[in-house]
Amino acid sequence: MYQAFMENADFVLGPGSMYERLRRGGAAGLDPHIFHASLIYDERSRAVLEGVCREYLDIAQRHGLPMATTSPTWRANAERVARSGCADRAVNRDSLRFMRELRDSYGPGAAPIVIGGTTGPKGDAYLPAAAPGTGEAESFHRPQVEELADSGADFLVAKTLPAFPEALGIARCMAATEVPYVLSFVVRPEGTLLDGTPLDEAIARIDNETPRAPAHYNVNCVHASVFAAAIAATRDRRPEAAARILGLDANTSAKTPEELEGLTELDTEAPEDFGRNVWDLSKTCGTVYLGGCCGSGTAHIEALALRGKADA
Repeated sequence: MYQAFMENADFVLGPGSMYERLRRGGAAGLDPHIFHASLIYDERSRAVLEGVCREYLDIAQRHGLPMATTSPTWRANAERVARSGCADRAVNRDSLRFMRELRDSYGPGAAPIVIGGTTGPKGDAYLPAAAPGTGEAESFHRPQVEELADSGADFLVAKTLPAFPEALGIARCMAATEVPYVLSFVVRPEGTLLDGTPLDEAIARIDNETPRAPAHYNVNCVHASVFAAAIAATRDRRPEAAARILGLDANTSAKTPEELEGLTELDTEAPEDFGRNVWDLSKTCGTVYLGGCCGSGTAHIEALALRGKADA
């Protein structure tokens, strides 16, 4: 289903920021370990999470655009769940059920919506030196990946990956399931992961060193200008690797990861600028999936949808 969904679409809209938006908005019930995944278990907090999810889903429906959204499980790995206030819950399974119920509420005539079961890096996404090696990553991430795969995800996605060894370990976990999967990296303008691995090398090795390659690759948590530079550098080195990168969840800030780490004030750009800058990537980089990451909100995704709809 997911493979056909991507192959048949000229433009797939993604949501904007979730956790960061909820955190900065003072949402009650955010667990310090699994973050916004915990919100589904409290009636009032669940309503807040649902409201933010619906804002993004409503944009896609209003403009008749397909959307790829994700579960709020970026930090819901087994180790963090065990330390959280939800240790007795099947957090990943319950989160995917929450997302499926949201999708079903739009009815059979809705514009297509696919749901990704999400995981993230073991450590800080901006600190590649702290990332685990491949074997450790494979063992660490396997319980969450298997729970997501068994819980009705249309695809699996690992987001904000800063280092190649951990990405390869996650890929091996995901390849062992029967669910299509996507890896999404944090990159630098010169076309490398944060640990210095060239993006084309990472893609080639993962494609060749896993029993089942990812459906495609994404980038997230960088500005559109950083993405464009990284794609250009990758295309110069290995065009076939650049062609495997089909998606971006863009930051509204062009600051480096080092500058963003621990930033207390939101650094953002106007929604109209975001919409134009991100949409232009569909023409210059061949990007199909476009959404928002840090700093983005409803107005940014609305502006992006309007740009895409106008060019359709």
